[in-house]
Amino acid sequence: MEKPALPTDRIGARFSIRLKDPTGGYRDVVGHLKTQTSVIDRHGVEKHFNPNEISAWREILERPHLAGKGAPFSLRVLELDQICNSTWPPLHSQISEGWLLRSANGVTNRANSVLPLAKSFESGLLTNFESNFALTSKYYQDRGLPVIFQLALPITQNLLDHVLSIGGVRLMTANTMVTDLVESEFNIPAQFELRCESEPSLLWLACPDAPGLEKILVGCAASYLSFSLANQVVATARIAITEKWASITRVYVQASVRGQGLGKAIVAAALQESIKQGATKAVLQVESQNDVAISIYEAAGFNFHHEYTYVEMR
Repeated sequence: MEKPALPTDRIGARFSIRLKDPTGGYRDVVGHLKTQTSVIDRHGVEKHFNPNEISAWREILERPHLAGKGAPFSLRVLELDQICNSTWPPLHSQISEGWLLRSANGVTNRANSVLPLAKSFESGLLTNFESNFALTSKYYQDRGLPVIFQLALPITQNLLDHVLSIGGVRLMTANTMVTDLVESEFNIPAQFELRCESEPSLLWLACPDAPGLEKILVGCAASYLSFSLANQVVATARIAITEKWASITRVYVQASVRGQGLGKAIVAAALQESIKQGATKAVLQVESQNDVAISIYEAAGFNFHHEYTYVEMR
């Protein structure tokens, strides 16, 4: 009888796997599938198994997990990194030995940096570092860009320590924040008009002006929210949805209208629009030193999930 192979597209899902011991008897391993030969159990320990010994398996279907909970921490971080990457897509990318190399003419760090993927965690973050770094350096050199790493902490601490030791310089540190979405009402400040469009208008793009950004924004389906005053966009937010997650980006309020509650209102509007579009959770990333923005996000229900940093090789 043909062995029941594990599905290759369910990394991160929870499985119960029955193994037939060559010496007789059976044993079960239960956990979130990390590779085709290992799971992460409920204690966060990786359990390896021989796929040739699989007698049967079943996926353990769970209730939709809450934002930032459920799977082991490292898998949650990888999931959130992938969501943020797919909803802020680079113009070009390629995978090199478990590193995702991204470029977009230098517009934003996220779209022009190296992101470690699951494969690099499976093999060890520093495995083949020298050869991989050489290929990475050429990739960015050919595009006239510096090598910048986006490193989630603490799971890439050893890679961070290494790149800092060979000349890396931290550019910034940011927080990834998450929340579960719930229906709620919000107030639109007087005199302002709320709009939600499927494409960014010229006025939306000019708040604030960021040359070259449009090519990234339109790289995936998204909604563009704005508050207008006298036909001028004065506050913006963007949402893009994937895998029931709403990724909230480009939240901005013009300096001339700050202090009127527009920041809280545009975030609340983005979350309610996300619910309308079928999202159940939301994620955003914000600079760790931006206390004003963080307080607005916390008031909207967001919680800290993990920290990450950008490191440029010089």
